[in-house]
Amino acid sequence: MTAGAAKLPLFMIGWTTLLMFILAKRFLIPAAMLLPLACSSEANSSSGGAPTQTSGGEASGGAGVGEDIGDDALIVPEDLTIMALPGGNGVLNVIALTLRKGPTNTELYAALRNDGDIPACSAAVSVELYDKTQQSLAAGINGLLTQHFYRLTDGSGTIAACVSPGDVTMAAVTDLPSDMVIEDVGYVVYWCSYFALDVVPIDGLTISQVKAVTGGAGTAYTGTLLNGLDVAVSNPSATVFSVNRVGRPLGVAIASGTVQIPPGGSWAFETNIVDTPGPDQAAYPAAAIVKQ
Repeated sequence: MTAGAAKLPLFMIGWTTLLMFILAKRFLIPAAMLLPLACSSEANSSSGGAPTQTSGGEASGGAGVGEDIGDDALIVPEDLTIMALPGGNGVLNVIALTLRKGPTNTELYAALRNDGDIPACSAAVSVELYDKTQQSLAAGINGLLTQHFYRLTDGSGTIAACVSPGDVTMAAVTDLPSDMVIEDVGYVVYWCSYFALDVVPIDGLTISQVKAVTGGAGTAYTGTLLNGLDVAVSNPSATVFSVNRVGRPLGVAIASGTVQIPPGGSWAFETNIVDTPGPDQAAYPAAAIVKQ
């Protein structure tokens, strides 16, 4: 969605309410198939004051002004400043980000790391882009993908997908305005939402044997999704990010299926074409729990 001519400090006012409304509309129903949806007190946003800016290619409290270019860049464009909303991130910090023109829209790819000591469950990230005069240009939101699964300890048997401490998670916001001028963007402000739940780790969905396959149409990815859960899953998907040498996401390719995978079963997939391949990739599984 595009924003009006609000200056950056006004971004704080009412953003928490707007974000939670969007999250409820976008994530509550899909998440109910596989994940619980609750709110972490550590991820609550505080209003007032300017966003916190950090500098350096990689930062423990978030990423700042990109210093490098080419394969070793953590932030692209290199002069883009990444700013965390005060009190709005909890344990999740941006460590790498790409803002670029896609085939049809402007696209943003972000890598975040869990720098805390608790899992961040059903996590999402929202971003708002500002020009160099702090005028709002656009905003977007999407879920954060994960490679680890947990079970709630309340006896319900509920399974949650969570970003484990130390894990790197990624998100793609691919519906930013097509007419946005990348060179006009000076700041990206981000805010995270997740749930701090009482959970224990379990075997879950895993992706293995990922290979880049390049043909006349471009580069796709093949691999195998294994169901390590003790229940069947359906509608599996594999989201594969192409990344540079330091792990910055460059683009994304997705495979989805309609099959049902029993416990211990697997699904061989091939994604669509990624328009910006890289020297490495990061793959994230998802599926819906089959109700018994």
